[in-house]
Amino acid sequence: MKKLVFLAFLVCFNLEVVLAQESEIFKAFDTRLPLPEIDATAWALVEYESGQLILGKHADLPYPPASITKLMTNYVIYNALESGRVGLSDEVSISEQAWRAEGSRMFAEVNSKVSLEKLLKSTVIQSGNDAAIALAEHTAGSELGFAQMMNDAAERLGLNHSNFANSTGLPAQGHAMSAHDIARLSAAIIREHPEYYEWYAEKSFRHNNITQYNRNKLIWKDSSVDGLKTGHTEAAGFCLVGSAQRDGRRWIAVVLGSTDEKTREKAVLDLLNYGFAAFRPLSMLDEQGGLTSARVFSGEVDEVLLQAESAAKLVVPAGREKDVKTEFQLSPHYLAPIELGQAMGIATVTLDDKVLADIPIIAMSTIKEGSWWKRIVDSVKLKLSSFQSDD
Repeated sequence: MKKLVFLAFLVCFNLEVVLAQESEIFKAFDTRLPLPEIDATAWALVEYESGQLILGKHADLPYPPASITKLMTNYVIYNALESGRVGLSDEVSISEQAWRAEGSRMFAEVNSKVSLEKLLKSTVIQSGNDAAIALAEHTAGSELGFAQMMNDAAERLGLNHSNFANSTGLPAQGHAMSAHDIARLSAAIIREHPEYYEWYAEKSFRHNNITQYNRNKLIWKDSSVDGLKTGHTEAAGFCLVGSAQRDGRRWIAVVLGSTDEKTREKAVLDLLNYGFAAFRPLSMLDEQGGLTSARVFSGEVDEVLLQAESAAKLVVPAGREKDVKTEFQLSPHYLAPIELGQAMGIATVTLDDKVLADIPIIAMSTIKEGSWWKRIVDSVKLKLSSFQSDD
């Protein structure tokens, strides 16, 4: 039902009206550096570790993604490899449908067999449409069945502004992704499948005595860029998602609908450079001795130390690190027993009254019920404290 609603949205509404209503550039923060001027229909800048969307324009609106689609094709195959559904050494038959694929191709011969690893590398490095269709048919029996696997994966990742009709990104009704979703999918590939992510930085691919080069020219222009994918159709314009790592920090930038290759490359590199220059990473709520404590009644002890369930990994404008604040939302008292790891409240991290993160707070120890006498005394104390708070 969710996908039907999505398709109805694309078919029944004029997207230009939506764009007119959402034409403002989104800024998560004001910084001391001027914003880059981006020549693209839609774009997004996301910090990898935190997943924060820092800048964007039409970042959550769906657009034709062209061959950037193959990032989801890759992701589904990586998961299938991990589960054992397919193997890198599988010999994959090249159907006539795959052989007839339009656009970029690896030139696999019809009815030949090619290893899954080689087909997968083709989709990653030189964006072979024939390779993508062959992988889809081998994994799901048909490209239509594989598209359903792609949509299932998108739903699990929370990519709510994406819908897939094929494995290639060739134009198809309802086939779309948002710039923000593309950044989030890219982060999932980097995080969950680092052994395959290395392929996105390989500069060439060879099959049938034909050498083809990685279409992402940024991997030649900037040594910190190590992925990910280009795309181009008449409907999509020139698209690019790039990721770079410098000094242990990683940013992901996406542009959709640029006018030419050089423009999309400049836009992505400008966004990445802005992220590295204008922001600094910040880890909050990772104190070893605990964050705070809470009063416990009717227990063997009267206090429990609390810690964050996980550290808050954030980025903030350079120079604003000391302005970040933490507020604890706790109950005025708790009753024993308390279990180790029990949820006790929320730590809210803010900058200029803007919420950056809400992190659950948990108990650092177990507290058993006290003796019957301790429970009676604490019960009286609790009633007295409630009377005083009423006054």
